[in-house]
Amino acid sequence: MKNKLKNLKLYFFIIIILLVFSKFPVMNIEAESSINDIFIKEYNMSVLSVDQNNQSLSIITAVKIINKNEDIFVPNFNDVAQTGMNFIRFSLPEGFLDLYVETDLPSGNLIEIPQGFALTSEVPSGDSNIIFSYSIKYNSSKFDFPLHFPHGTESFKIIIPDGSGKIFGEKLSFDKKVQISEKTFDEYIGNNYAKGEYLNMEMTNIPTSFVNKLS
Repeated sequence: MKNKLKNLKLYFFIIIILLVFSKFPVMNIEAESSINDIFIKEYNMSVLSVDQNNQSLSIITAVKIINKNEDIFVPNFNDVAQTGMNFIRFSLPEGFLDLYVETDLPSGNLIEIPQGFALTSEVPSGDSNIIFSYSIKYNSSKFDFPLHFPHGTESFKIIIPDGSGKIFGEKLSFDKKVQISEKTFDEYIGNNYAKGEYLNMEMTNIPTSFVNKLS
């Protein structure tokens, strides 16, 4: 990964556009490639740890994206009302903390919103990679994550530590147990999610602190 994207930490998307992009001269670039040429080839999510005392999940996700056009995709944040969301974006659970993003895309910024983030980077033709990590609090033995795929994905995979719960979601099923650094994980997989489709993922039977249960 070459670049750590700068996190602007903004919360109202239209205000983001007005406050951030109006301060800089806008280059008049006509992008031959469109957001419809961008697709997710692999979406691999890992719940690295479950802290039942703090009731928090530590999550890292690796994504491989494809620009199917021979031209560079240039995001457009200036005509959202007319063109729609013509930029790369990812869904995160509301209330996420400590978001960190690295990518081999050209330099750009990270725009953080309550339920995810967007990238200002251009996307060259072919494959590119994005890795992002964050943590999230859970209040009970069940956690809902309405994961959204605005760009679709050919494959989705999630692994969770063995004994830390179960995963349910649209077109998602348990595949196998895997060993990583002497630790066992349960692996769930799904395939062929269309652009705009929701996974509506649930993690159930999560270990919770006895003290937190009493409180």
